[in-house]
Amino acid sequence: MIDERLLTQYADLMGSAGVADILTTFDDNVAGYLDHIGWLVKQRDENAVRRQAHKLKGACRSVGLLQLGSLMEHIERQPWHWSELEQLLQQWAVELPKHQQQLRQWLLTR
Repeated sequence: MIDERLLTQYADLMGSAGVADILTTFDDNVAGYLDHIGWLVKQRDENAVRRQAHKLKGACRSVGLLQLGSLMEHIERQPWHWSELEQLLQQWAVELPKHQQQLRQWLLTR
């Protein structure tokens, strides 16, 4: 679910407080990214949805959320139908807090 190797590298470079700051920044911004992609879906703007998925993929991978990043890569690069996309985004939103909790748990046990 998470990239422990990347997180360990961050922790070695910045310490636990630095990693916590990165996670807080992600937490502060991810809802806005998700809201924006939802708005783009309602607009039926496929190219913009794919660009926003790319941003979300990068944000996820930058904090070690491999699984969530992979789902955004699917949205970015693979063919999909609007109804499928809406379901994928709903699933992603449900999964996000679980993955965020795993990141926090990893940080606490470090």
